[in-house]
Amino acid sequence: MHFFSRYSYIWKFDKKQEVRYEQFVQPSNLISLRLVTFLTLFGMALFLAIDFFREVDFSVVLFTRIGVLVMASAIMWLAYKKLSFNMYVFCVVLVVAISFGSAMVTATFAHMPSYYLTNLLFLIFLLVVTASGLHLRHALYLNLAALLVFLLYSQYLHREPFYFSQYPHLFSIFVYIHIAGVVLESRRRNNFLQFNDLMEQKRLVEELHQQKNKVISILSHDVAAPMNSLSTILYLQSRDKITGEDLKSTLKDLSDQFSNVSFLLHSLVRWSRSQMQGFVLDKTTVNLFDLLENKARLFHLQLMDKGLDLKINAGGPAYVNVDEDMVRIALRNLISNAIKFSRKGTQIELEVARNGADRVQVLVTNQGDPIPPTLQSKLFTYQMPSSADTNGERGAGLGLAMSAFFVALNGGRLFLVRSENGATSFCMELPIDVNK
Repeated sequence: MHFFSRYSYIWKFDKKQEVRYEQFVQPSNLISLRLVTFLTLFGMALFLAIDFFREVDFSVVLFTRIGVLVMASAIMWLAYKKLSFNMYVFCVVLVVAISFGSAMVTATFAHMPSYYLTNLLFLIFLLVVTASGLHLRHALYLNLAALLVFLLYSQYLHREPFYFSQYPHLFSIFVYIHIAGVVLESRRRNNFLQFNDLMEQKRLVEELHQQKNKVISILSHDVAAPMNSLSTILYLQSRDKITGEDLKSTLKDLSDQFSNVSFLLHSLVRWSRSQMQGFVLDKTTVNLFDLLENKARLFHLQLMDKGLDLKINAGGPAYVNVDEDMVRIALRNLISNAIKFSRKGTQIELEVARNGADRVQVLVTNQGDPIPPTLQSKLFTYQMPSSADTNGERGAGLGLAMSAFFVALNGGRLFLVRSENGATSFCMELPIDVNK
């Protein structure tokens, strides 16, 4: 059983991967369909010329050959269109059915040589497996149907001793050709898996490159700016060019900047550790309501500077089993963004609510300009560009991606609820601690 489960992909992938595989092989399938129809057209034209000199009923031959030529030409025209996989399979089945059906009519009524029909059946087996580009299971079904039709035909409609003598050869060729089909299909599917691996590696490299650029952007702006400010203040103070209230006010601003830098560096270190192989979450039982209140106090000065009112709505304790450090970082980023992008004098709402029996949500809503639709799909990725807040100060655009990553590690999700009519709401959803 282990052998069959290991190589089951040769027969069929899972549903989603099978769809991607069909898209992957579609170009080669169209080429194969063109080849099959071309060989059918060429074969029918050649047989028509040969049959003209044979001692056969040429009127029957002419009728069947022209019918096949017309249908094959129509399918050849379709083969140069963009076909779905199901339409492609239908075209191949139609080519085989028309070709083999006309061959049986010709063999029955035009007095063709006995070997004509069996040789054509051998050729159909080969083309369906090797040239049509069908999946192995489709090729097997189609060839099996053709073989059964021939057996019924030779047993009940046109009994000839020659046909009976060809049964062992037909069965042997059927088996050998489909063994070759297994090899071909496994190669096709292995090529697809290798292609998928390469695309995934490419995606990871691009993501790492974006992450590297974001970190460099953070270090060059969010970290370098306070250091430059400190250097300037020390320079001015050493020359007695800043004293008294000006110095006190400047040091207060500088303290806020370094507090943010400290949090940012802590978040980056935590995020870097989470990227390392073997990282283990340090989960504890946490009351989200308490976390929100603590974080709200941290932003007291920023709220006062912009004249913002922070309102917390909670129906009671909401316990979750999470890595507290990660959830703190996510909450701080959400509240910090809400303050940055709120219009002065407006209100920020933090709401804690149950979502069903096993989930709890933290909703953060602020009043400000809506997020452009073109950026909404990039909010939680490392492709999010930097953006300026309501005071014109720019950030590196990494916070939401990092927060979403941390929340996902804890079994939750972070998403945009709405951003319209002057209000933007983000939701952090986490599983409830069932032991509380």
